[in-house]
Amino acid sequence: MTRPYTFLTGICSTRLLLYLGLQNYPALIPVLQKEWEMSSAAAGSIVSAYQVGFLISLAALSSLTDWVSTKKVFLYSCIACAVTTLLFAIFARSYSSALLLRGLMGLAVGGTYTPGLKLISETFSSSLRGRAMGFFIGAGSLGLAGSVAATGWLAAHYGWQAALFITTLGPVLGAVVPLLVLKGLKENRPEPVEREFKKELFANRPALLMIAGYTAHAWELEGMRTWTPAFLVACFMALGSAKGHAVQAGASLSSFIFIMGVFSTGIAGYLSDRFGRTAVIIAMMAISIVCSFSFGWLIGGQMSWVIILGLCYGFSVIAESPVYSSGLAEVVSPNYLGTALGLRSLVGFGAGALVPPIFGAVLDLTNPTGGEMGYLPKWGWAFSMLGLVALFGPWTMLKLRSMPESLKMAGGKK
Repeated sequence: MTRPYTFLTGICSTRLLLYLGLQNYPALIPVLQKEWEMSSAAAGSIVSAYQVGFLISLAALSSLTDWVSTKKVFLYSCIACAVTTLLFAIFARSYSSALLLRGLMGLAVGGTYTPGLKLISETFSSSLRGRAMGFFIGAGSLGLAGSVAATGWLAAHYGWQAALFITTLGPVLGAVVPLLVLKGLKENRPEPVEREFKKELFANRPALLMIAGYTAHAWELEGMRTWTPAFLVACFMALGSAKGHAVQAGASLSSFIFIMGVFSTGIAGYLSDRFGRTAVIIAMMAISIVCSFSFGWLIGGQMSWVIILGLCYGFSVIAESPVYSSGLAEVVSPNYLGTALGLRSLVGFGAGALVPPIFGAVLDLTNPTGGEMGYLPKWGWAFSMLGLVALFGPWTMLKLRSMPESLKMAGGKK
């Protein structure tokens, strides 16, 4: 029988390794836009293809865990993630091929996210669930940070093709680790029950508010995570850096910004166990929204301010993610949790899939003359658009706090 903390170490290590291959394309957008002759909107649409595949598999495979073993869904998805990441590295050589293969990556990765969260929910009690989910989400942030840093360094020294291929080594290992570590984990087979989805999900106002708030969170997070590497490249170029140096420096700084999520998700999860889910969500989203309205306007100014605000942005924009997952698990019946997580992901990541091309379209509209070698001088409007939509998140949590059902979360702490 696998011990809970051995299981947590294994599942977090798996997530870290899988995510080492996920941020290689966004880190290379400034290079590949010229290489593949893409507009900003087209470059963003490749990320959207991943998001569409991701949300399809999230909805399908999350619901599947209410019928079959969650462990098996997770393990098979890890293997598929390794295979599709390798296919992207080998065969993505144009806009059309990248669009297709990135979509296949999303289909594979989706089965590693909510099934992983459900495994944690089945293993840890409510008093520990927030921090356990925080470590899981944080492992993904560490993987994304490592992916950006490694991609930037490898591209600068060996070219973008080598960068794509070498960063697939993480996902390959990520398919092996769970086969070893989770081997002794007991499989919880769902009990056959009469399904009443309308009553348990669509008439569950607290759950719907959680899903709505998560959607606003996903919009801001996916837009920020996709375009921050390219924005930082533009910042360095605005100060006179050559493009090759700017790509490497932008990737390195992006990795530091993304790695803040490793700490913030664990901290936010712990704080939500002690002080309540909605309180922590409102506080963290308020900080990230201020950053969204400020970050893009810093281009051309001192890099010290870009770094300071970027680190704050990276800390806050993902911090509430495990708190939303913990809260949803506490207001939904366990027999419907997989479906609830799938519905949340379908709506949340569906919105998130729209962000990269919309962000790119705002860039195109506010930079009608473009710039040399992909450099764009105006980013403030695009980032502010993220903050405007994200304002919906704190509003939903204030509504939820006023409801008696909110006492089901975090042992009555709301």
